[in-house]
Amino acid sequence: MAHQDNPRQQPDLVPAVVVSHLRSEVEVATLSRDGAPSQRLRCFQRSRSIEVVTGDRVLIERDPEHPERGVIDEVQPRRSLLARRNRSGVVQTICANLDLLLITIAPDPEPHADLIDRYLVAAELDGLHAAIVLNKCDLPARNQPSIDSLIQLYEGLGVPVYCTSAVAGIGLDTLRDAIGDRTAALVGQSGVGKSSLLNALLPEAAAEVGSLTGKRSRGHGRGRHTTSTVRLYPLAGGVIIDSPGIRELTPEVSDPTQLMSGFPEIASAARHCRFRNCRHDREPDCGVSEALAHGRIDARRWRSYRMLEGELSAGRG
Repeated sequence: MAHQDNPRQQPDLVPAVVVSHLRSEVEVATLSRDGAPSQRLRCFQRSRSIEVVTGDRVLIERDPEHPERGVIDEVQPRRSLLARRNRSGVVQTICANLDLLLITIAPDPEPHADLIDRYLVAAELDGLHAAIVLNKCDLPARNQPSIDSLIQLYEGLGVPVYCTSAVAGIGLDTLRDAIGDRTAALVGQSGVGKSSLLNALLPEAAAEVGSLTGKRSRGHGRGRHTTSTVRLYPLAGGVIIDSPGIRELTPEVSDPTQLMSGFPEIASAARHCRFRNCRHDREPDCGVSEALAHGRIDARRWRSYRMLEGELSAGRG
């Protein structure tokens, strides 16, 4: 009788989530039956042609001789992806499978509507919930009227605002409850206290914390980058992702006509324009111009929209 080789047995693949991408290696956490991250492993990618980012759900094959290591066999479909375009027009992915974007600001560096609006557009286009976290709210601010006006603007647009202090422990339980069982990402400029906030919410994270430098540019406080990689942490029933500070963000908008959906009050006013192709500049019977004149559209939001529209039209976005 002819000898027949046994067919190669398919390896058992284990579901996991990407914790961080460390140069050639990827740190993952296997997922328990309830979907919570558990055991950490260092993995290599079986194929370099597939991009892997923090938050990705993957299937891994363990190394039988080294249980703490493995190989990423498959990246599962993403339900969301936070990305941006750099000045060269190259798309840079930040993290995947988010539910909630926590746009973190502080009295210093001074917050500006432009960056907040860009994050809100990114959230809107990717179907994410978004909220603003005003950290260091216990500190006196020389620009308090400006901050109060900014908070009033976004609360008026229906964006939740959470006031916190990582040092004083203010608002942490409320923020933790707001995250719940969702996957949330802390985003914003350097120096607003994202890492300090993460440590206050989850002391075992032991994230590196830095302080603001005295350097200023165009009146903006410049914080030292204390987080250098995008990293995922389990938090109660949910997940929180910490990201490096970003001072500039051009959301990934495939079609410039999508941009207005990130500014719902402008989109609503544009429906009252006489002309479908209205540029909202000098055209007669322009619903947007009328809404601006009567204060139904805040001038800061309009500036944000026009700036982003210009970047997209010029091919930067």
